[in-house]
Amino acid sequence: MLVPSQKQSYQDFKHVLDDLHACTQSQELDKTEIQERFQAVKQLFQGQIITLNPDEVNHELVSVWQSRQTEIHRHIRLLETDMLMLRTARHSATVQSRVAIIRDRLNTLIQYCSAMLQL
Repeated sequence: MLVPSQKQSYQDFKHVLDDLHACTQSQELDKTEIQERFQAVKQLFQGQIITLNPDEVNHELVSVWQSRQTEIHRHIRLLETDMLMLRTARHSATVQSRVAIIRDRLNTLIQYCSAMLQL
């Protein structure tokens, strides 16, 4: 089981991921707003998630926690690359394609956060 402070960090992280996901669902895609919300995700990740200590996790769950934490980190890096590609996209079809990829990545991250909250 996670300690309350860790649980709160994952809940906060899931919340900003949900906000970004909702932004990508809009009929009028705003690349600037998507980028700004991603910066909030990245800042929260760097400030609260990456710094979590596995010593505070139940010793029976440490390997599962570390594995999921590694996957979250990997998907954040991939999301950052996706955001760079979105920023450089010029054609509407390319923007739509990039946003679909970002949505899929966000869905994966949200699932990992939900899984972490279940520990």
